[in-house]
Amino acid sequence: MRSLGASIENPIISSPYEQPGQHFEIGPKGPTGELTPGRRPSESFIPIAPIRKARRGAADPPDRPAEIDFDLTGERRERNSLINDLRREVGLWRQRGYGRVTPTTRKLLLHWADPAREDRVLFCQREAAETAIFLAEVAGRDGFTDWRPRLAEHNAQHNAGLPRVALKMATGAGKTVDESAPFCRG
Repeated sequence: MRSLGASIENPIISSPYEQPGQHFEIGPKGPTGELTPGRRPSESFIPIAPIRKARRGAADPPDRPAEIDFDLTGERRERNSLINDLRREVGLWRQRGYGRVTPTTRKLLLHWADPAREDRVLFCQREAAETAIFLAEVAGRDGFTDWRPRLAEHNAQHNAGLPRVALKMATGAGKTVDESAPFCRG
């Protein structure tokens, strides 16, 4: 069984309403308890299945080699460069004040980001909406990267003929229309 890493007395180190400014380092056995500045890069932990020794039976030919058990119980870590690059560019756009969007869109973005508002939107929810808006209204203009070629490459690899953009949105993120919300009224 894999160890879960260091025991961390207080794992909450960032506000849920702001972009994370630090994260716990992940070592070979999980979180180390060491704080690292900046946001944790997006990466996948891909399990590696163990290779088991084959048992030789009476029916196995003697010249067939047995499989070797390398005891591969770890995981391969793979950085998600598409996500990290897109996050970086959306963050730059956010810092510059959400340029190149309609006035209504800018008003909505600033409303979501307002630290004084009641019922604040969680940062991960806000970033998902910002990313959708950025890709639809800003990407490929005024020095910002055109993300269509990279997204098309991933869609072709995983969705073959069904182009999609998926975003993480939590329960209560406002995916449905709430008639009482100020920006949902007609």
